[in-house]
Amino acid sequence: MNASVLAHRQVQPGGAAGAACLGFELNEQTPALFTMNQVQEIIVLPAQQITPMPNMPPCVLGLSTRRSRVIWLVDLAHMLLATPLPANIRNYNVVIIRVAQRSQQQNMFVSSAHNQVLLGLVVPTMRGVVHVAPELVQKPKGYFSPGLMPCLRGCLLQQDEMLLVLDAEAIARSPMLQSNWE
Repeated sequence: MNASVLAHRQVQPGGAAGAACLGFELNEQTPALFTMNQVQEIIVLPAQQITPMPNMPPCVLGLSTRRSRVIWLVDLAHMLLATPLPANIRNYNVVIIRVAQRSQQQNMFVSSAHNQVLLGLVVPTMRGVVHVAPELVQKPKGYFSPGLMPCLRGCLLQQDEMLLVLDAEAIARSPMLQSNWE
């Protein structure tokens, strides 16, 4: 990714006004953000608490439970960048998002609390919360991988580092994942 094509803009410090965003890394070279309104919670999950599922895409690590609810766990970097997490990880950093499940009759997302799915997006490193003024987020250019583009809201610079602003709902609506929930 080439950060030089973006205008140099800064993320506001933690106490400043703006949208609260969760910072994390997809891999060592790719920092990213979700807006906090897309995040339910963040947990550290031991690898032995994940049950692998057969016939799933390679990015789907398996299932786990949280508060008596089933959670699908997805290796986010593997899904978006085709770079899987190392195999020897003992604990996973998981960003849990809640998404509406597709209705089979209507073929659209429904908002009933009974038709929601918890999706755990596994990332290697959490960075914490930053506040971003929405006007600082710029439209993505065509130099990102095709797997990433549908899930990318935009990008911005922070201290000469480009941050990807991802759309958790678009990730959950990915045809790769949706076909396994229906």
